[in-house]
Amino acid sequence: MFGFSLKDKAKKILENDIGHYNPTSSWLNSIIKQGSSQEFNEYDVVINYLMTDWEFKINQCLENPDLFGKEIRKTWANTIKSERKRFEFFEHKAHQDLDFRDRCSRILKDSKKILK
Repeated sequence: MFGFSLKDKAKKILENDIGHYNPTSSWLNSIIKQGSSQEFNEYDVVINYLMTDWEFKINQCLENPDLFGKEIRKTWANTIKSERKRFEFFEHKAHQDLDFRDRCSRILKDSKKILK
């Protein structure tokens, strides 16, 4: 993907490899800006974007239980689980020193709370 911006590369991975379309542009920009000092690559951006999205969905469900029905919560929990499985195929391309695995484990555990 030579010649594309980091944001374009990340969006392409989100869409083609994860099946996550129309990512929130401001979140991508923020992650790219925060990660510039750590020399994030496109895989670092994607993983951090997904974790941010998952945490947002979980928090929305937990903070506003009356707004999100059981089917929505179940769909989001399944989406989180499936997106996590998809990025296992390329997580080795992300910087290993970022230690995102602990955060992912915590998020997966928290996603089960929204099913209650």
